[in-house]
Amino acid sequence: MQHVEGSSNEIWLSQPPKYTTFRVNKLKKFDLKNLVNFLSAQSKELNCSQLPKFYFLRPDCLVVEQWPPYLIPDKLKCEHEVVVDALCAAAVLRGAHVFAPGVMGLSPDCKVGEKVDIYGDLEGHCKRGLKIKYTGKKVYVGTGILKMSRYELYDNGIQPRGIAVHTLLPASRLPVVNESISPKGEILLQNLPSIVCGWVVDAEPNDFILDMCAAPGNKTTHLAEMSNNQAKIIAIDKTKLKTDKIRINCELQAITCVKIYFYDSTKICSNTRGLNGEPPFQPKTFDKVLLDAPCSGLGQRPQLNNKMTPKMLQSYKFMQRKLFEAAAKVLKVHGKLVYSTCTVTVDENEALVAWALKKFPFMKLIPAEPLLGGPGLANCGLTDDQRLLVQRFGPEDDPLRQVDAIFKDTIGFFIAAFTKIQ
Repeated sequence: MQHVEGSSNEIWLSQPPKYTTFRVNKLKKFDLKNLVNFLSAQSKELNCSQLPKFYFLRPDCLVVEQWPPYLIPDKLKCEHEVVVDALCAAAVLRGAHVFAPGVMGLSPDCKVGEKVDIYGDLEGHCKRGLKIKYTGKKVYVGTGILKMSRYELYDNGIQPRGIAVHTLLPASRLPVVNESISPKGEILLQNLPSIVCGWVVDAEPNDFILDMCAAPGNKTTHLAEMSNNQAKIIAIDKTKLKTDKIRINCELQAITCVKIYFYDSTKICSNTRGLNGEPPFQPKTFDKVLLDAPCSGLGQRPQLNNKMTPKMLQSYKFMQRKLFEAAAKVLKVHGKLVYSTCTVTVDENEALVAWALKKFPFMKLIPAEPLLGGPGLANCGLTDDQRLLVQRFGPEDDPLRQVDAIFKDTIGFFIAAFTKIQ
């Protein structure tokens, strides 16, 4: 079984969550007035008297809900339209502006400052620079204000950058809100299950932690902040470009307890220790290991199109197994290994856990607490007792565990935790 199939699951995946989550940096002071002022300015722009609801799930997790239901995106529609690629359209539905590289088509009569309807190209057939109305398969994702002319987008010989359309209201009614409300690393846009993953690792001062496949560093920085910048964290990724992103995130968020290396995590364990604390590392080195594994990403929402081939899909589990084997080796006895993905396939989730328990008898499945998502899927290699120890974020109802509504309306995600017993 490769996919989690069914019409209800497919509909769920095609829609964005009904809220936006931020991780709040405990090492810096976040002023909630910045959010209120930002939303107030948008409410005036939309002629709306009511702000979206916002609240904290935990001190480090801020939730911002949709605009009220009487604010109807269709009422903002106009005669002009811009066509964007599917990735850009998905971002708009999550509450983003339209950036120039995502713009495929724009009619010549659209002028900067005019209102435009934003449509996503569902099939990828819209040719870049299209001047006429696109008649292919498309979906309305919001309305905004045009900020760049056709000349700036296509004709001046320079790769366009910056905001091309200032989104007023996505079709999802999510506020257009991002880190710019507090741009010095006080908050970070992060999916809710990704934040939960940090809670499961539960970094504490003096923990020696390995974050494998760590770029861009969202979970790395969360672990550092949870430990009050007092854990010793090694963040690994395969290329310098990726590790540079981790370094930038750490600097922005005032984190100093992370050492960053570009290295192949499948080769992270060796009987020969690296020089000056660099990889590779000897067996049984780390108190905690986070393996947020490279995956098919089929839990991302909304998914407006999917170009994943069966061959590509099959390749992930083999890489994940190699990474898990390395993670299990460098973990100390009685240490904690947290495995996570942002996909919905069984092969990369429940089946990976079942494989690991069979392959490594010295690894024991433990509760991935706090258990906020649903249990693992039934009849996918895990017993009911084992299913209750992992958590899968998705739309499924399961009598084994009741799940609060907010944790069913996330991206698709999976978390399992293990300890080494010998």
